[in-house]
Amino acid sequence: MSGTATRRPILANAPYLATCVALGLAVGWLPSLLHGPIAEKFNVLYIEGRIAVWGFHLARCSIGFWVGATIWPRAWYVRGPLCGLLALLPLTVISLAMPGCGFT
Repeated sequence: MSGTATRRPILANAPYLATCVALGLAVGWLPSLLHGPIAEKFNVLYIEGRIAVWGFHLARCSIGFWVGATIWPRAWYVRGPLCGLLALLPLTVISLAMPGCGFT
Protein backbone atom coordinates (compact mmCIF):
# COMPACT_ATOMS: atom_id res chain seq x y z
CA MET A 1 0.00 0.00 0.00
CA SER A 2 2.85 2.35 -0.44
CA GLY A 3 2.14 5.38 -2.52
CA THR A 4 -1.41 5.83 -1.31
CA ALA A 5 -2.07 9.14 0.32
CA THR A 6 -4.38 9.34 3.26
CA ARG A 7 -7.11 11.88 2.82
CA ARG A 8 -7.48 14.44 5.57
CA PRO A 9 -10.71 16.26 6.31
CA ILE A 10 -11.06 19.67 4.68
CA LEU A 11 -10.90 21.60 7.97
CA ALA A 12 -8.06 19.54 9.49
CA ASN A 13 -5.46 22.29 9.01
CA ALA A 14 -7.76 25.24 9.68
CA PRO A 15 -7.31 27.13 12.94
CA TYR A 16 -9.98 26.20 15.47
CA LEU A 17 -11.02 29.76 16.36
CA ALA A 18 -11.31 30.84 12.72
CA THR A 19 -13.35 27.74 11.91
CA CYS A 20 -15.73 28.38 14.82
CA VAL A 21 -16.15 32.04 13.89
CA ALA A 22 -16.84 31.24 10.24
CA LEU A 23 -19.31 28.48 11.08
CA GLY A 24 -20.94 30.66 13.73
CA LEU A 25 -21.46 33.47 11.24
CA ALA A 26 -22.85 31.14 8.60
CA VAL A 27 -25.13 29.11 10.85
CA GLY A 28 -26.07 32.10 13.00
CA TRP A 29 -27.39 33.95 9.98
CA LEU A 30 -29.59 31.03 8.89
CA PRO A 31 -32.54 31.72 11.27
CA SER A 32 -32.80 35.28 9.99
CA LEU A 33 -33.30 33.94 6.47
CA LEU A 34 -36.13 31.68 7.61
CA HIS A 35 -37.77 33.78 10.31
CA GLY A 36 -36.50 36.28 12.78
CA PRO A 37 -37.70 39.05 15.01
CA ILE A 38 -40.09 41.42 13.29
CA ALA A 39 -39.00 45.05 13.45
CA GLU A 40 -42.55 46.35 13.35
CA LYS A 41 -43.32 44.74 16.71
CA PHE A 42 -40.64 46.96 18.25
CA ASN A 43 -41.60 50.06 16.26
CA VAL A 44 -45.09 50.31 17.75
CA LEU A 45 -43.53 50.88 21.18
CA TYR A 46 -41.24 53.64 19.90
CA ILE A 47 -38.22 51.38 19.93
CA GLU A 48 -36.05 51.44 16.82
CA GLY A 49 -37.06 48.01 15.51
CA ARG A 50 -34.36 47.50 12.92
CA ILE A 51 -31.63 48.11 15.51
CA ALA A 52 -33.28 45.66 17.93
CA VAL A 53 -33.45 43.04 15.16
CA TRP A 54 -29.76 43.54 14.36
CA GLY A 55 -29.07 42.84 18.04
CA PHE A 56 -30.64 39.41 17.59
CA HIS A 57 -28.64 38.76 14.42
CA LEU A 58 -25.35 39.78 16.05
CA ALA A 59 -26.03 37.66 19.13
CA ARG A 60 -26.79 34.60 17.00
CA CYS A 61 -23.69 35.11 14.87
CA SER A 62 -21.41 35.65 17.87
CA ILE A 63 -22.17 32.21 19.31
CA GLY A 64 -19.62 30.56 16.98
CA PHE A 65 -16.97 33.00 18.16
CA TRP A 66 -17.72 32.34 21.82
CA VAL A 67 -17.58 28.58 21.31
CA GLY A 68 -14.15 28.92 19.72
CA ALA A 69 -12.79 31.54 22.12
CA THR A 70 -13.77 29.87 25.39
CA ILE A 71 -12.16 26.80 26.90
CA TRP A 72 -14.77 25.91 29.54
CA PRO A 73 -16.45 23.50 29.53
CA ARG A 74 -13.94 21.36 27.70
CA ALA A 75 -16.46 19.46 25.56
CA TRP A 76 -17.51 21.61 22.58
CA TYR A 77 -20.97 20.02 22.42
CA VAL A 78 -21.66 21.31 25.94
CA ARG A 79 -19.94 24.64 25.31
CA GLY A 80 -22.12 25.40 22.26
CA PRO A 81 -25.49 25.36 24.03
CA LEU A 82 -24.02 27.14 27.05
CA CYS A 83 -22.57 29.95 24.91
CA GLY A 84 -25.82 30.12 22.96
CA LEU A 85 -27.82 30.50 26.14
CA LEU A 86 -25.53 33.22 27.49
CA ALA A 87 -25.47 35.14 24.20
CA LEU A 88 -29.22 35.04 23.53
CA LEU A 89 -30.71 35.18 27.03
CA PRO A 90 -30.59 39.00 27.43
CA LEU A 91 -32.29 39.56 24.07
CA THR A 92 -34.87 36.89 24.86
CA VAL A 93 -35.82 38.64 28.08
CA ILE A 94 -36.26 41.91 26.18
CA SER A 95 -38.37 40.13 23.60
CA LEU A 96 -40.59 38.60 26.29
CA ALA A 97 -41.24 42.08 27.68
CA MET A 98 -42.70 43.23 24.36
CA PRO A 99 -46.48 43.01 23.92
CA GLY A 100 -47.31 40.55 21.17
CA CYS A 101 -44.07 38.58 21.64
CA GLY A 102 -43.40 35.52 23.71
CA PHE A 103 -46.10 34.14 25.96
CA THR A 104 -48.40 37.17 25.80
